Amino acid sequence: MIAQVHGYCLAGGTELATACDVVYVADDAQIGYPPVRLMSPPDMQYHPWLVGMRRAMELMLTGDAMSGREAADWGYATRSFPLAELEAKTLDFAERAAKVPIELQQLNKRSVHRAMEIMGARAAIRAGTEIQALAFTTEASKAYMAGFRRDGGSVKAQLDQRDTTFGDYRTKKE
Repeated sequence: MIAQVHGYCLAGGTELATACDVVYVADDAQIGYPPVRLMSPPDMQYHPWLVGMRRAMELMLTGDAMSGREAADWGYATRSFPLAELEAKTLDFAERAAKVPIELQQLNKRSVHRAMEIMGARAAIRAGTEIQALAFTTEASKAYMAGFRRDGGSVKAQLDQRDTTFGDYRTKKE
């Protein structure tokens, strides 16, 4: 599976991209998990595996975004390109990968997945879902989630509340 990311790739979008085998991004894409600010960590604990402990800490403790270029440099994304080249580069890769017989591609993918499992990635992802479930029991998370009901279901108001303190994403002053 190949992800082609441009614009904003936030929260669940990052998890969808993470689930792909190859992730090509636009240099100026914004990739992050802002729900850590008032709700929970991701249910798919990919940060330490892809970007390393120190950068994972930075991203998880702030909910800040990384650019597409940073995502590629840090290991979250496979490659980054100027937006005008992104689609062509993604299709070029897909065409090259399609030349390998499918039964060999399955084994090629499995070899990488097994190596990650040996290093503990599967156990870490499972543990992450338990931590996310615990996060939803915190007072901060419950209060934030109650706001969706209290404010008439205004997703915009809740996201503005989450991001105004940080001055980014939808609340960024240009």
